[in-house]
Formats: sequence, C-alpha cells, structure tokens
Amino acid sequence: MMSKVYAGALALGVLVAILSAFVSIPSAALILLVLGGVAVLGNSAEENTRVFLVALVLAIGAHTLDVVPVVGSDLATIFSGLGIVAIGSSLVAITLSLFNTLKTRLVG
Repeated sequence: MMSKVYAGALALGVLVAILSAFVSIPSAALILLVLGGVAVLGNSAEENTRVFLVALVLAIGAHTLDVVPVVGSDLATIFSGLGIVAIGSSLVAITLSLFNTLKTRLVG
C-alpha cells in the first residue's frame, strides 16, 4: 500500500515539474521538494545513491538545455523541476540515514 503512495508522489512530482514549464504554479518548488521527500521514503540505500547522482546531474546540468532552439527553456524548466524533486528526495534520504546511524550507535 505505501509503495503506491511513494510512487504516486513521484508521479505527481514529475507532473508538477512538467506543468510548471507551461503554467505558473504557486509554491511549485516547495511542492516539488515535499513530493520528492515522500517519494524516497520506501527506498533502499542503493536506490538512494542513484537519487543522489540524479540530483547532482540535474542541479548542475538542467540549465544547459537552454541552448536548445525553441524548446530549450521549457526543457530546462522541466528538468530543473525534476532536480528539485531529486534534491527533496536526497535531503530526506540523508536525514533518515543520519537518524538510523545515530539510533544504532546510541541504542546499540
């Protein structure tokens, strides 16, 4: 059941990222961060590593799509939005990892 919630959050994040290229969505960045944070909750450590890499690539490279004629700015906006989803996922994954590490070391 919860895996469908995580998948739904990711799908909604992708949809909001795409829509934000064509319509103004108030607090779109916050919405994308939260959806990314929810989407990562069921991930394994290996999946989280991939999310970290995706977040880095999209944060660094999304705006290079601006050079594509006609659709470049729309693509840059979409992939920047996807990067925000991945950054939200990464922040939650890092927080959960730190919490679990502290819990293990303090409790045993």
